[in-house]
Amino acid sequence: MKKKKLIFILSSNYSGSHFLSLLLGSNIKAEHLGELKNLVKRQGGSHCSLCDGVDSCSLFHGVDELPKSCLYGTLFSRVDDKVEILVDASKKPKWFKNFVDDERYDIRLIHLVRDPRALARRWLMRFEEKHIGLQERIKQCRKHPHKLLLFVFGDLLTVCIYKWVSQNRKIAKFVRKTGLPFRTITYRELALDPDSTLKGICDWVGLDYEPQQKNYWEFEHHGTQKHEYEWVRKQGGAQYFDQRWKDYLTQRQVQRIEGSHVTKRLLGHLSLKFCPKGLESIKGVKD
Repeated sequence: MKKKKLIFILSSNYSGSHFLSLLLGSNIKAEHLGELKNLVKRQGGSHCSLCDGVDSCSLFHGVDELPKSCLYGTLFSRVDDKVEILVDASKKPKWFKNFVDDERYDIRLIHLVRDPRALARRWLMRFEEKHIGLQERIKQCRKHPHKLLLFVFGDLLTVCIYKWVSQNRKIAKFVRKTGLPFRTITYRELALDPDSTLKGICDWVGLDYEPQQKNYWEFEHHGTQKHEYEWVRKQGGAQYFDQRWKDYLTQRQVQRIEGSHVTKRLLGHLSLKFCPKGLESIKGVKD
């Protein structure tokens, strides 16, 4: 009997995991869940974007009371019979670790990587808005105790660099350790070449690519969404590529990110490199 499929999207924060999940979930045979982890744990005020709340949602009601082993089976029983794939954008290896050994499903992993220059802009803004710079320094000190002085006396850009490296390094190590089929996708290729990128993913998971998937806002989606994607939609949808970091970061900050030995080492491990518009695969090397 043909197995149902699960696509797990892993990424650092603000990397476009919801964006990719919505694009894939707009296929007639797939269903976007958003961050199932947050719906189950009721974290951060997470709710179904289509319904008033989780409890009143036809798809997600009662998920917080289900054993983890029953989660995806229950969701498959509630979606349309045509749906063969559930897309979970929960991002964190710790969450997906609960499910990667479940042989009832054909599980595919996607490591979505966002340009550290773009994330540095987003994180620096958030540190200032939320007044959490000190909190972030402490987090990195715990992860890299041998570099305590660097995070205590260095600036917040240093924190951003190591935050990006540690999150993506952890994901890369996790996906390889599982032994499951996986792909490394960059936000740049998703935004600038959505047809080719989505078709490649659909072919990989056994779906017929539907070009209208790019217009994800034309479809009804349960699950979590991000308010930022309304802004993306107004800019032109999947074809819009956010490069606001170019106006926000100084040239010196950009050089520090691009020249960081820890950044370059991880990019090499992922077979990626910097380019003017983001990250791209190293020619001749498959992800």
